[in-house]
Amino acid sequence: GGDGYCGWATVLHLSNLGYEVAIVDNLIRRLFDEQLGIQTLTPIASLKNRVKKWKQISGKELSVYVGDICDFEFLEDAFKSFEPHAVAHFGEQRSAPYSMLDRSRAVFTQHNNVIGTINVLFAIKEFAPESHLVKLGTMGEYGTPNIDIEEGFITITHNGRTDTLPYPKQAYSFYHLSKVHDSLNMAFACEAWKVRVTDLNQGVVYGVSTAETSLDVELINR
Repeated sequence: GGDGYCGWATVLHLSNLGYEVAIVDNLIRRLFDEQLGIQTLTPIASLKNRVKKWKQISGKELSVYVGDICDFEFLEDAFKSFEPHAVAHFGEQRSAPYSMLDRSRAVFTQHNNVIGTINVLFAIKEFAPESHLVKLGTMGEYGTPNIDIEEGFITITHNGRTDTLPYPKQAYSFYHLSKVHDSLNMAFACEAWKVRVTDLNQGVVYGVSTAETSLDVELINR
Protein backbone atom coordinates (compact mmCIF):
# COMPACT_ATOMS: atom_id res chain seq x y z
CA GLY A 1 0.00 0.00 0.00
CA GLY A 2 2.93 2.35 -0.54
CA ASP A 3 1.03 4.61 -2.95
CA GLY A 4 -1.74 5.36 -0.44
CA TYR A 5 -2.23 8.06 2.18
CA CYS A 6 -0.41 6.41 5.09
CA GLY A 7 1.82 4.29 2.89
CA TRP A 8 3.35 7.07 0.78
CA ALA A 9 4.23 9.21 3.79
CA THR A 10 5.78 6.18 5.50
CA VAL A 11 7.76 5.22 2.39
CA LEU A 12 9.39 8.65 2.16
CA HIS A 13 10.04 8.84 5.90
CA LEU A 14 11.78 5.46 6.01
CA SER A 15 13.73 6.19 2.83
CA ASN A 16 14.83 9.52 4.27
CA LEU A 17 16.10 7.70 7.36
CA GLY A 18 18.33 5.59 5.12
CA TYR A 19 16.34 2.38 4.83
CA GLU A 20 16.07 0.53 1.52
CA VAL A 21 12.34 0.67 0.75
CA ALA A 22 10.10 -1.15 -1.71
CA ILE A 23 6.55 -0.14 -2.63
CA VAL A 24 4.00 -2.88 -3.31
CA ASP A 25 0.70 -1.48 -4.57
CA ASN A 26 -2.02 -2.25 -7.12
CA LEU A 27 -2.93 1.47 -7.45
CA ILE A 28 -6.59 0.71 -6.75
CA ARG A 29 -6.98 3.76 -4.51
CA ARG A 30 -6.69 5.85 -7.68
CA LEU A 31 -9.32 3.68 -9.39
CA PHE A 32 -11.81 4.34 -6.58
CA ASP A 33 -11.75 8.06 -7.39
CA GLU A 34 -12.45 7.34 -11.05
CA GLN A 35 -15.30 4.95 -10.23
CA LEU A 36 -16.95 7.41 -7.86
CA GLY A 37 -16.35 10.45 -10.07
CA ILE A 38 -14.40 12.34 -7.41
CA GLN A 39 -10.98 13.94 -7.05
CA THR A 40 -8.66 14.45 -4.12
CA LEU A 41 -8.39 17.98 -2.73
CA THR A 42 -4.66 17.95 -3.46
CA PRO A 43 -3.14 17.10 -6.86
CA ILE A 44 -1.64 13.60 -6.79
CA ALA A 45 1.17 12.77 -9.21
CA SER A 46 1.46 9.32 -10.75
CA LEU A 47 3.43 6.79 -8.74
CA LYS A 48 6.08 6.77 -11.46
CA ASN A 49 6.52 10.54 -11.21
CA ARG A 50 6.46 10.45 -7.41
CA VAL A 51 9.28 7.92 -7.29
CA LYS A 52 11.26 9.80 -9.95
CA LYS A 53 10.92 13.10 -8.10
CA TRP A 54 11.98 11.54 -4.80
CA LYS A 55 15.15 10.23 -6.42
CA GLN A 56 15.88 13.68 -7.89
CA ILE A 57 15.47 15.34 -4.50
CA SER A 58 17.01 12.75 -2.18
CA GLY A 59 19.23 10.70 -4.46
CA LYS A 60 17.57 7.58 -3.09
CA GLU A 61 15.98 4.78 -5.10
CA LEU A 62 12.59 3.26 -4.31
CA SER A 63 11.84 -0.22 -5.63
CA VAL A 64 8.32 -0.56 -7.04
CA TYR A 65 6.22 -3.70 -7.50
CA VAL A 66 2.83 -2.96 -9.07
CA GLY A 67 0.38 -5.79 -8.48
CA ASP A 68 -2.28 -7.23 -6.22
CA ILE A 69 -1.30 -8.91 -2.95
CA CYS A 70 -4.38 -11.12 -3.37
CA ASP A 71 -2.35 -12.68 -6.21
CA PHE A 72 0.03 -14.88 -4.24
CA GLU A 73 2.34 -15.59 -7.19
CA PHE A 74 2.92 -11.84 -7.60
CA LEU A 75 3.52 -11.46 -3.87
CA GLU A 76 5.93 -14.40 -3.85
CA ASP A 77 7.95 -12.81 -6.65
CA ALA A 78 8.08 -9.48 -4.81
CA PHE A 79 9.24 -11.11 -1.56
CA LYS A 80 11.90 -13.19 -3.29
CA SER A 81 13.14 -10.18 -5.25
CA PHE A 82 13.33 -7.66 -2.40
CA GLU A 83 13.93 -9.97 0.61
CA PRO A 84 12.36 -7.68 3.23
CA HIS A 85 13.53 -7.44 6.83
CA ALA A 86 10.22 -5.83 7.79
CA VAL A 87 6.81 -5.42 6.15
CA ALA A 88 4.58 -2.39 6.75
CA HIS A 89 1.13 -3.45 5.57
CA PHE A 90 -1.14 -0.58 4.53
CA GLY A 91 -2.54 -2.37 1.47
CA GLU A 92 -6.23 -2.50 2.34
CA GLN A 93 -9.51 -0.85 1.35
CA ARG A 94 -9.68 1.56 4.27
CA SER A 95 -13.07 3.29 3.97
CA ALA A 96 -15.99 2.20 6.14
CA PRO A 97 -18.55 4.18 4.08
CA TYR A 98 -17.21 2.65 0.84
CA SER A 99 -17.60 -0.84 2.31
CA MET A 100 -21.27 -0.10 3.04
CA LEU A 101 -22.23 1.32 -0.37
CA ASP A 102 -23.54 -1.95 -1.79
CA ARG A 103 -23.00 -5.73 -1.87
CA SER A 104 -20.17 -5.68 -4.39
CA ARG A 105 -18.10 -3.18 -2.41
CA ALA A 106 -18.75 -5.02 0.85
CA VAL A 107 -17.54 -8.25 -0.76
CA PHE A 108 -14.56 -6.50 -2.33
CA THR A 109 -13.54 -4.97 1.00
CA GLN A 110 -13.67 -8.29 2.83
CA HIS A 111 -11.89 -10.22 0.07
CA ASN A 112 -9.20 -7.60 -0.55
CA ASN A 113 -8.41 -7.03 3.11
CA VAL A 114 -8.73 -10.51 4.59
CA ILE A 115 -7.26 -12.53 1.72
CA GLY A 116 -4.52 -9.97 1.14
CA THR A 117 -3.42 -10.16 4.76
CA ILE A 118 -3.52 -13.96 4.78
CA ASN A 119 -1.30 -13.92 1.70
CA VAL A 120 1.15 -11.56 3.42
CA LEU A 121 1.28 -13.88 6.43
CA PHE A 122 2.02 -16.90 4.23
CA ALA A 123 4.63 -14.94 2.27
CA ILE A 124 6.40 -14.02 5.50
CA LYS A 125 6.19 -17.59 6.78
CA GLU A 126 7.58 -19.08 3.57
CA PHE A 127 9.98 -16.43 2.24
CA ALA A 128 10.91 -14.03 5.07
CA PRO A 129 10.32 -15.80 8.41
CA GLU A 130 12.66 -13.46 10.33
CA SER A 131 10.88 -10.32 9.16
CA HIS A 132 8.50 -8.28 11.32
CA LEU A 133 4.99 -7.46 10.07
CA VAL A 134 3.61 -4.07 11.13
CA LYS A 135 -0.08 -3.99 10.20
CA LEU A 136 -2.43 -1.01 10.25
CA GLY A 137 -5.68 -1.90 11.98
CA THR A 138 -8.31 0.37 13.51
CA MET A 139 -9.78 1.34 16.88
CA GLY A 140 -13.12 0.66 15.20
CA GLU A 141 -12.59 -3.04 15.86
CA TYR A 142 -13.65 -2.41 19.46
CA GLY A 143 -16.78 -0.36 18.84
CA THR A 144 -17.89 1.92 21.68
CA PRO A 145 -18.14 -0.19 24.87
CA ASN A 146 -19.04 1.46 28.16
CA ILE A 147 -15.78 0.32 29.77
CA ASP A 148 -12.13 1.14 29.17
CA ILE A 149 -10.67 -0.39 26.02
CA GLU A 150 -7.58 -2.31 27.08
CA GLU A 151 -4.43 -2.86 25.06
CA GLY A 152 -5.59 -5.90 23.12
CA PHE A 153 -6.46 -8.13 26.07
CA ILE A 154 -8.68 -7.95 29.14
CA THR A 155 -8.54 -9.92 32.38
CA ILE A 156 -11.98 -11.08 33.50
CA THR A 157 -13.41 -13.16 36.32
CA HIS A 158 -16.48 -15.26 35.52
CA ASN A 159 -18.16 -17.85 37.76
CA GLY A 160 -15.20 -17.82 40.10
CA ARG A 161 -12.51 -18.30 37.46
CA THR A 162 -10.14 -15.71 35.98
CA ASP A 163 -8.50 -15.55 32.57
CA THR A 164 -6.88 -13.02 30.24
CA LEU A 165 -8.67 -13.01 26.89
CA PRO A 166 -8.71 -10.95 23.68
CA TYR A 167 -10.76 -7.80 24.20
CA PRO A 168 -14.28 -8.21 22.68
CA LYS A 169 -14.73 -6.77 19.19
CA GLN A 170 -17.89 -4.89 18.19
CA ALA A 171 -17.31 -3.66 14.63
CA TYR A 172 -19.96 -1.54 12.93
CA SER A 173 -19.15 -1.88 9.21
CA PHE A 174 -17.91 -4.51 6.75
CA TYR A 175 -14.62 -2.59 6.66
CA HIS A 176 -14.19 -2.74 10.43
CA LEU A 177 -15.19 -6.40 10.43
CA SER A 178 -12.44 -7.12 7.88
CA LYS A 179 -9.95 -5.65 10.34
CA VAL A 180 -11.32 -7.88 13.11
CA HIS A 181 -10.77 -10.91 10.88
CA ASP A 182 -7.24 -9.67 10.14
CA SER A 183 -6.45 -9.37 13.84
CA LEU A 184 -7.67 -12.89 14.56
CA ASN A 185 -5.79 -14.33 11.59
CA MET A 186 -2.57 -12.59 12.61
CA ALA A 187 -2.90 -13.71 16.23
CA PHE A 188 -3.33 -17.28 14.99
CA ALA A 189 -0.26 -16.98 12.73
CA CYS A 190 1.79 -15.72 15.67
CA GLU A 191 0.70 -18.68 17.76
CA ALA A 192 1.00 -21.33 15.05
CA TRP A 193 4.07 -20.13 13.14
CA LYS A 194 5.82 -17.86 15.66
CA VAL A 195 5.90 -14.98 13.17
CA ARG A 196 6.34 -11.47 14.57
CA VAL A 197 3.40 -9.09 14.13
CA THR A 198 2.53 -5.66 15.51
CA ASP A 199 -1.19 -4.95 15.04
CA LEU A 200 -1.73 -1.18 15.27
CA ASN A 201 -5.32 -0.43 16.25
CA GLN A 202 -4.99 3.34 15.94
CA GLY A 203 -7.51 6.15 15.87
CA VAL A 204 -8.12 8.35 12.84
CA VAL A 205 -4.94 9.34 11.01
CA TYR A 206 -5.12 12.91 9.72
CA GLY A 207 -2.98 15.71 8.31
CA VAL A 208 -2.03 17.02 4.88
CA SER A 209 1.76 16.87 4.86
CA THR A 210 4.97 15.54 6.34
CA ALA A 211 8.49 16.92 6.14
CA GLU A 212 9.14 14.74 3.09
CA THR A 213 5.86 15.22 1.19
CA SER A 214 6.28 19.00 1.56
CA LEU A 215 9.51 19.03 -0.44
CA ASP A 216 7.85 19.17 -3.87
CA VAL A 217 4.40 19.41 -5.44
CA GLU A 218 4.86 15.95 -7.00
CA LEU A 219 5.35 14.43 -3.54
CA ILE A 220 2.08 15.84 -2.17
CA ASN A 221 -0.10 13.32 -0.37
CA ARG A 222 -3.88 12.90 -0.26
